[in-house]
Amino acid sequence: MFHSLTGECTVSIIIPAKNEEANISKCLDAVCRQETAYRFEIIVIDSGSADATPAIVRQYSQVKLVEIQPEEFGHGKTRNLGASISSGDYTVFLNADAIPVDNHWLTRLLDPFSKNNGNKIAGVFSRHIPKQGCYLYMVRDIQATMPVSPQPIIRTSARALDFMIFSTVSCAIPRDVWLKYPFDNNIIIAEDQHWARHVLEKGFKIVYQPASMVYHSHNYSPRQLYEIKLKAARATGKFKNKLSAAVKGFVLITGGLIVKIIGDLGFILCKCPKTIPFSQKLKEILIAFKARTASFRGKYRGWLSREARKRGSEEAKKRRK
Repeated sequence: MFHSLTGECTVSIIIPAKNEEANISKCLDAVCRQETAYRFEIIVIDSGSADATPAIVRQYSQVKLVEIQPEEFGHGKTRNLGASISSGDYTVFLNADAIPVDNHWLTRLLDPFSKNNGNKIAGVFSRHIPKQGCYLYMVRDIQATMPVSPQPIIRTSARALDFMIFSTVSCAIPRDVWLKYPFDNNIIIAEDQHWARHVLEKGFKIVYQPASMVYHSHNYSPRQLYEIKLKAARATGKFKNKLSAAVKGFVLITGGLIVKIIGDLGFILCKCPKTIPFSQKLKEILIAFKARTASFRGKYRGWLSREARKRGSEEAKKRRK
């Protein structure tokens, strides 16, 4: 189960998966090729795949497969399950469709802990590299939230409008931190943002490590984006009452949509390679417009929901204590 025997600490790599037969082999092959002094185990948690994902995982003798029912899955809940059955000093979470770019992904992901002697670092996350064929508006988002940087970027607080401060697509968390601050089992989506804000409020740091890279992106349809943003907004608890959500939320949504669309236009027309045909760029602009509209519409509907307002009220009470 464990790999290199020379390391002083152990690492548990937890990979949630469902219907990932197209990606799981690439992911596991890249993980198994890691050149590192750390000893690590690999645990795949499959939540009811209807394809060949479990059969493919069983071909890897060094990988432990844990199978749960689809209704048992939760983004926070399943990661907590993986951490609870693991044994490493560091818990690494990696999506099944996230492929480490090179053989140093793991070592570089863990570097900030050793180089800073921990120094109250609660989590480190990798840079995402868009996959081939990724929609251009999504390329822009990834580049904006995960920029190229010669050094790790350390975050000590979260701003109100930050929508991406941490990512469990590829990240590392010390086991002792997770034991004290596990993910919220009731979070439907965006468990990483909720967790990161919580640990930052407790005085910890979050580190973005651009030297650790994974290929990861999605070409979601407008309907899928609407559903994702709807669920994420319901989980954030941004506003504590309906009036605030309706008025302030509308202003934020309208302004955000305009800014995003203008930014997409500039990026696609001026900053993307000239080798991309103009007709393709026009197609990408239409894709971006539909995606942004669906995303912001889903977010606004989510903010207005009873679940979001209840969570917002609870969060406000916590801050007053």
